[in-house]
Amino acid sequence: MFEILDWNVGMSGYAALLLVVGAVLLGALPQFIGEPRVGYEFVFPMIGAVIGGWLGSEAFGTFSTWGAEFEGLYMLPALIGGVVVGGIVDVVVRFVTGGSYTHEPRPI
Repeated sequence: MFEILDWNVGMSGYAALLLVVGAVLLGALPQFIGEPRVGYEFVFPMIGAVIGGWLGSEAFGTFSTWGAEFEGLYMLPALIGGVVVGGIVDVVVRFVTGGSYTHEPRPI
């Protein structure tokens, strides 16, 4: 199992890497929707997706063994947790920075 500062994360290093790669994809996706005002806005949903994915895998994955499991990472609960927490973080960051989810018409 993967450990950080003598704390057992609950999954292997490969599963943690898969969680981070999935969070990068989930965090970068909203950057292409609407008009973000800040160029580095995608970092915050990525962090939220990592935290939500880990919480989903650890809290709901061990509660019920539904979905696929990869070296301690329950895929479906991690995906649901990452989408929910990452989505909430993206909505908050988007509206705090003044961005929108729609495109505004620009004069020619």
